[in-house]
Amino acid sequence: MIEKIINLFGTNSVSVIPDENTYLDYAWFLTDHQELFGIKNVRIQDEQKKLLSGIFTALDTEALFIPKINNGWFDYLFNDSEKNPFTDENEAKLPSSVRFIHFNSKQFFSNKAEFEEAILAFFHKEIIIIWSSAREGVIIEKINDQPIMQSYLEHMQETIAADLYHDVTFFVGKCYAPLTELQQAFEIEQQCFKKALKFNKQKSVLWFSKEMLHYFLSFIPENLRNVLPNILLNDMTLNDQTLSTVKIYLQHNMNVTATAKKAFLHRNTVQYRLDKFSEQTGIDLKHFEDGLVIFLAIQLLELREMS
Repeated sequence: MIEKIINLFGTNSVSVIPDENTYLDYAWFLTDHQELFGIKNVRIQDEQKKLLSGIFTALDTEALFIPKINNGWFDYLFNDSEKNPFTDENEAKLPSSVRFIHFNSKQFFSNKAEFEEAILAFFHKEIIIIWSSAREGVIIEKINDQPIMQSYLEHMQETIAADLYHDVTFFVGKCYAPLTELQQAFEIEQQCFKKALKFNKQKSVLWFSKEMLHYFLSFIPENLRNVLPNILLNDMTLNDQTLSTVKIYLQHNMNVTATAKKAFLHRNTVQYRLDKFSEQTGIDLKHFEDGLVIFLAIQLLELREMS
C-alpha cells in the first residue's frame, strides 16, 4: 500500500520514518496494519488529504513526537537530567510515595487526549502522564494512602481495550520515596518491562516484582541458559508430568496439599512425583535453596522454549 502512495506522490515527498526536525512538514497517516507514512504538506491538496483520511487513520503531529517543551519530568526520566522535579515542590505537600505505571500499546495513539481522559477518570487522584513515543509512556502515581489495586488496573485495561480499541499493556512498578533516585529505578523498570513484553504476550497487566526474575535471568550468558536446565532437570521437558507437578509445588510455597488442589491430583500422587524427582536429580525440594535453583531452571527452560 505504501509503495502505491510513494508512486503517486513521489519518493521525495513521502516519509515512513518521522524526523524530529521535519515531521511538522508532513501530513501523517496510519494504515490498518499499523504502517506509518507521511506526505509533505506542500505536495498534498485538501481534497487528497480528506480522501486519505477516509481510507487511513489521520494522525495529529503530537501523536508522533513529544514537544521538547514537555516538562521537567520528561527531561528527568528520558533525557538524563539529574534534577528530580519533586525537589522543587513544598516538602509538606510531597506524596508519601510514588509509583511508575508504564504503558505500551500495539497501536499508535492517534488521540492522546482521549487516552489521558480515560486514565484520569479511573485514578481519581493526582497523577502525571508522560509520553515517550506515540505508543508508550508512563503514569506517575502519587500515593498518600493506598495505591491503585490490581483488580482496578485490570478493569481499566479492559475498559480502554473495549472503548478506545487499544491493546495496551501496563507494567506496574514498586513504590518509592519521592526524593530518592527515581530516574535510576525508572530505567531498571523500563528494561524489565521490555523483557516482559517478549514473554508475557497474553497478560495485560504486569508487575515489576513478578517480572524481575526474567530480567535477572536475561543476564545469564546464552550458553549457560541453554545448558543449565538440562543439567539441573536431567533433560526433563515442560510436558513431563513430574516437572509440571514440581513447578506447581514450588509456586505454592512447597505445600503438598495446595499443590494437589491446584493440580487436581491426590495428595499421595503429588508426594510420589516429588519423591521421584528427588530420586532422579538428587535434589531435595524441601530445602528452600534447592527449590529456588530448580524453579530458576524451570524458568530458563520456559524461556528457551519461547525463544
